Amino acid sequence: MAKKTDKTAPKTEQRMVHEKRVHPRRTLRSQVIFEDESGEGFIYFYSTDISIGGLFLESDIPLKMGTRVFLSFSLRDDSAPIRAIGRVVRVERETADSMTVVGMGVQFSDLQEAAQKLIEDYVSPASA
Repeated sequence: MAKKTDKTAPKTEQRMVHEKRVHPRRTLRSQVIFEDESGEGFIYFYSTDISIGGLFLESDIPLKMGTRVFLSFSLRDDSAPIRAIGRVVRVERETADSMTVVGMGVQFSDLQEAAQKLIEDYVSPASA
């Protein structure tokens, strides 16, 4: 059964009612390159946050739900890029609510163990 949102509650409380995230997140403002299967970059987005399960990308033109994507991004300016395969699992479109970030949530579907460890360390409260 879906939870109801109290329309009189502040926006942050309303969002918490709908929270479905399983993994802790951390802000990540990084350029994310969408690549084709051969590794050629062809679309650039910016991330807003990341977890071990995926990341959120700002985009005026979100991809369709279920789209498979090949990503390349760095957690820090001086670190090597992480390559991952993911799938678009959430699309946020512009609404009257100016608090909404327009973009898409990408869930990692293929992430090497070393990359997973780097992301775990990055989102860990000890590294924040």
